Amino acid sequence: MDRKEFIYKSVGMIILGGAALVGCPAQQNDSRKKFKVITQRCDGCGHCYRSCRDNALRQENRKAYIDVQKCKGCGECTRFCRRMAIVEMG
Repeated sequence: MDRKEFIYKSVGMIILGGAALVGCPAQQNDSRKKFKVITQRCDGCGHCYRSCRDNALRQENRKAYIDVQKCKGCGECTRFCRRMAIVEMG
């Protein structure tokens, strides 16, 4: 593996002469925190929906559901969940 290939695979962009090629497919080194909803605890109150600034939460069958594609891992929803139904996955 040469130097450019290593940079491409580890960082996800190549810098050539000061110009960066961003958006290249790279390995998924996702360091965001991940959360899940414990559906037995969730009562569908909606506090988590209103607290999420990324609109990553929605309601399905009167329970919270986290869209992992939109979730940035800030954890704001866990602070507003009064039933402690949203927990960080380890």
